[in-house]
Amino acid sequence: MTMHRRSNPSSLPATTPSSSSGARSRASEPLHRRIAFDTPEHVSLEYVLADLGSRVAAFLLDICVLLAGALALGLVGGFLIGLPAIWGAAEAVVYLAIFLLQWGYFLLFEGLTGGRTPGKRALGLRVIHATGESLSFQGAVLRNLLRVVDLQPGVGVVGAVSILATSRAQRLGDLVAGTIVVRDEAEGDIIAAAPLPDARQGRPLLSPESFELLSNFIARRTDFRPAVRARVAASVDQALSEELGDPKIELPRVVEERLSELHRIEAPRHAAARPDASVQASLLVKESREDWIRYAALVRRARASGLGALSEDEIRDFGRLYRGMTADLARTHTYRASPGLSGRLRRWVGAGHNLLYQRRRRAVLPLVRFVVSDFPCAFRRYWKLSLLAGVLFYGSGTATFLAARADPAFGRAMSGPSMLTRAENTERDDIEARYVEVDPGVSFVSQLMTNNISVALLAFAAGALAGLGTFTVLVANGVVLGAVLGSYFNEGVGGVILAFVFPHGFIELTAICISGGAGFGLASALFAPGRRTRTEALMERGRSFLVLIGGVSLMLVVAALIEGLYSPSTLPAASKFAFGGATVVLLGLYLGFSGRGRARGGADRRPIPPGPGSAESRPRVRAARAP
Repeated sequence: MTMHRRSNPSSLPATTPSSSSGARSRASEPLHRRIAFDTPEHVSLEYVLADLGSRVAAFLLDICVLLAGALALGLVGGFLIGLPAIWGAAEAVVYLAIFLLQWGYFLLFEGLTGGRTPGKRALGLRVIHATGESLSFQGAVLRNLLRVVDLQPGVGVVGAVSILATSRAQRLGDLVAGTIVVRDEAEGDIIAAAPLPDARQGRPLLSPESFELLSNFIARRTDFRPAVRARVAASVDQALSEELGDPKIELPRVVEERLSELHRIEAPRHAAARPDASVQASLLVKESREDWIRYAALVRRARASGLGALSEDEIRDFGRLYRGMTADLARTHTYRASPGLSGRLRRWVGAGHNLLYQRRRRAVLPLVRFVVSDFPCAFRRYWKLSLLAGVLFYGSGTATFLAARADPAFGRAMSGPSMLTRAENTERDDIEARYVEVDPGVSFVSQLMTNNISVALLAFAAGALAGLGTFTVLVANGVVLGAVLGSYFNEGVGGVILAFVFPHGFIELTAICISGGAGFGLASALFAPGRRTRTEALMERGRSFLVLIGGVSLMLVVAALIEGLYSPSTLPAASKFAFGGATVVLLGLYLGFSGRGRARGGADRRPIPPGPGSAESRPRVRAARAP
């Protein structure tokens, strides 16, 4: 798959048959940005980039679906709360469901249904990689982890501005994941919506030479800088005005819109004026009509239920028909068919391409290899970033702890009333006293796990804000921890909270520091992109640090199990301190040595394999289209 645009904007070359038809197809929507790709079948596919308005509308529809899900969840929870026998397990499920609604709705729909949420499906939008590949699950994870930053109050404006300002209409999540949102256009009847050129189109107003000049401008205008574009448009308009005189048709007053409308009117007239145009195109439609209709029916079924819904014979038939469609699309260029016919075929070929060229998903995640090797090796590769995050987290916590000890009023103000009440109600001089009055169970585990993973994901995603968001998350959590510890020590019950925190705290806090380090790694793409552009660096580093986030999530699941089941238990404090000490040793051995034997001499430095959208994953790229 290759992206392309025409280069050398200093001149307007003669129009070839393929570029002429491409120019005609672009005229139907002159104000939308487009991007084109060459498929392995050597057919050019063109997508219209989704504008901000349609993306906002799709998002609002998805929010309505989310609200409906939240309402249903609330009704079910309200019913289950009256059933004490099962409420404990049900409460755990409710917490997990809330977490999935918050973090998993967009991720799972886009990752598992080809880049379309219900809102995008309703608006005819789809997420694909900027290289033309279908959205991978990895890409869906990255772009939706960054959604929490794109939608933050105030910061969310950055996401909207990014869509308007970037050449491919990408928000921050799209920049990191290397994705774009395009119109998913393959609806309606494949034949009825593609009228053939005939004499009823009218007599051309422009000579063939003047129409070629106009077609060249329409095809090339997105390659010009705004000032050059306006100057060339004025020059072309002046040249055509002398020939048109009074065209007897109403044209817009804005120069570029006037030229676009004129091209839209003239393209089918010039197509019909060629002696062979209607004959060749008519024969093509007559010969291929049944295959096109069969192909469209298979595409509709596969888009609704996936290729897996087709039988083996239907899949084989679909592949044959797709190859025939690409050949027919190439013939429309040769025959210089009407814009309606070639444009409609191009959209249906694009729909089939998105179905056929999906990245293969592995049925079973190699979880053992990831845990034993990939994650600890990635940690050792980026340990300095985790150290930086740890210095900020523990440094702010230590400073706040000392300040709270020196000024108890400050500690009380920073801790909050609920923590103070808990500290004041804890028995003094009894290290065996309970820190929290909760029964160990899955409900408490679910609450802790979802909260801690959310903090870790936010620490990573906030790195896209030049590292300031990650800095804020780390320091804010460090300050709260230091203030709470200071207040407990001021009340004379510091040993109680330490006995509670020790079993799980080293795993949990190390995971938060690793996620903060990943956030700083994401920010480094903005300040030190190396030999890549900042956009390319964001894509590469986002994909690399995603390994750390996967490992952090597993660490926090383990920490939540310990915190929810072991830490609040009535076991002696000495056993809890011993357990915590054991976790320190095991965690150090795991992060420091696990996976070293898999690739002697290079395991810790082997590069992350290229993913979709990366420079290394592209077979050949001539130039990125910059509408």
